[in-house]
Amino acid sequence: MKPKPQDRDAFELFQSHFDQLLNPKHALVQLANKIDWSRFESALASCYTEDMGAPAKATRLMVGLQYLKYTFNESDESVVARWVENPYWQYFCGFTHMQHKVPIDPSSMSRWRKRVGDERLELLLQETIDLAVRERHVSKRDLERVNVDTTVQEKNITYPTDSKLLYKAIEKLGDAAKSRGVPLRQSYVRVGKRAAIKASRYAHAKQYKRMRRSIRKLRTYVGRLIRDIRRKTGTIDEALATLLDRAERIRTQQQKDSKKIYSLHEPEVQCISKGKAHKRYEFGQKVAIATTNGGNWTVAAKLLPNNPYDGHTLKETITTIERITGVDVADAYVDKGYRGHGYTGDAQVHIAGQRRKNTTRAERKRRRRRSAVEPKIGHLKSDHRMNRCFLTGLQGDAINAILAAAGSNLRKLLRRFAAALIHWLRFALEIVPTIPNANPALGVAIPASNPTPERDLFRDDQVGCGTNSGFYNHLFGVTRWERATQHISGRPYSLARRVERCWRSRHGTRQGPTWNPARPLGG
Repeated sequence: MKPKPQDRDAFELFQSHFDQLLNPKHALVQLANKIDWSRFESALASCYTEDMGAPAKATRLMVGLQYLKYTFNESDESVVARWVENPYWQYFCGFTHMQHKVPIDPSSMSRWRKRVGDERLELLLQETIDLAVRERHVSKRDLERVNVDTTVQEKNITYPTDSKLLYKAIEKLGDAAKSRGVPLRQSYVRVGKRAAIKASRYAHAKQYKRMRRSIRKLRTYVGRLIRDIRRKTGTIDEALATLLDRAERIRTQQQKDSKKIYSLHEPEVQCISKGKAHKRYEFGQKVAIATTNGGNWTVAAKLLPNNPYDGHTLKETITTIERITGVDVADAYVDKGYRGHGYTGDAQVHIAGQRRKNTTRAERKRRRRRSAVEPKIGHLKSDHRMNRCFLTGLQGDAINAILAAAGSNLRKLLRRFAAALIHWLRFALEIVPTIPNANPALGVAIPASNPTPERDLFRDDQVGCGTNSGFYNHLFGVTRWERATQHISGRPYSLARRVERCWRSRHGTRQGPTWNPARPLGG
C-alpha cells in the first residue's frame, strides 16, 4: 500500500518543535529545506499498490536514510541507530519533533531498495546534480565536459581458492539435503574440512603435488554428494537444481577456463585485473564513473557487467550522463584504456596522451584535469561504501554504485552549505584594522621592518602562492615578491580561493571586492 502521512503523537503537543531547537544555519537543515522531496513521492508512487498490504513508510524517510547512509558511510543498522541520536538527521528525514524510537527495522531499507530498483534510484543522484545547478555551484556548461573512467567494485566474498569453493559446496549440499529430508550416505563435512586444511597447508609449504592430491579428494566428495542427492530426490525444486548446477561447475572447472564461478552465493562475480601493483586481481564488477571536468561532481555511475572492454562502454556511459543531467555531453576526457572506442556520437572524445596542434591553453588545462577522476574514485571507495559491495546480485551492484555517487555529491553540497567560510570572512574583516601589515587602502600603514613574526594570527600554512589569490593578498597586503619568496602565515590558499570565488558568484563580477574603510565591518 502507498505511504500515508506520518502519525503525530499527542505527546508532541508538549514537546519543543525542531525550529526552536536546531540551528537554522546548520548545513543539514539548509540542505533539507532545499531538496525537492515531492519529486520522489511522485516518481516512486508506482512502486506501491493502492489497497494491498500495510501502509508503507514515508518516502522522504526512506530516501533520507539512503542519503545519510551513503553520505556518512554507515551501514543499514548503524544509520538507523544513529538516526535516533541525531535530531538533525531526523529533521532531514521530515520529522518535526524529537523521536526516541527507531523508525524502521534496518532490513526494511534492503527491501525498499529492491522494490524501487536501480533505474528509479538514479533519481537520487539526479536530484543532487539539479540542486547543485539551482544553487549555482555547477553550471550547465560544466556538465557538458566530463571525465570518464572505470573501476572495479569488489563484492563481499572471500578470496576464492579451489579448496574453499569445494568445501563450501560440500557444506551447502549437506544443508540442502538435510532441510529436504534426504538421507545421505555420508555428509563428507568432517573429512572435507580436513582435506581443505591440508590443501592450504601444502600450498603454503610449496608442496604442490600433495596439495593437488587433497583437492582431488574434495572433488571426489562433491561428485559423490551430487550423485547421491539426485538419486534419492524424486522431484528436484528450482533452488536445489541451481545449487546442484553450481556445485557441478565448481567441481569440473579448471584454471584456464572462462566464465568460472568464484562464489556460490554470488555466481556473477568476475575476476578483473586492472594492472595494480598492490592488488593483482579484484573480484567484483566493473563500474563506469563520470565526473565533471571542472568541480569534480559525480554525474554518472554505471554498472558494466561481465567485464567488457572500456572503449565499448563509452557510448552507454555518455547516454547515462545525458539522461541524468539533461545536458548533451560536448567533450569526454578518457584515459588510454579507451583507445579504439568506436564512439560515433556528437561528443568529442579526448584520449590522454594524444597531442593535437593548435590547442588552446584552456583546452590543455582541461586535458590535464582528466586525472582528477582518479582520486574521486578513491573517495567513492573509502568514504561512500563503494570499496566493497554488500548488496546482493547485479542489481545490488548497480544500486550501490548509484547511491555512492549520490552520497558523494551530497557531502559536497554539505561543504558548500557550511557557514564556516562566511564566518571566517567576517572574522577576517573584524581583525583587519588590527593587523600591523594591513593594506594601506584600509587606512593602516605598513611597518618598515619585516612583519612576518607578527602575522601569526592563524595556523602556519603557505598561502597566496597562486595566480588568483588577489582578494586574499589585497586583504592582508601581501605583495607579489612576498608571495614568491616568503612563507606567509595565514589560512590555506584553497580557502582564500573559495572566498574569492564566493564573492564573484554572489556579485557576478570577475574582480575582487573593493574595500571601503567607511563601510561597517562585516557588512
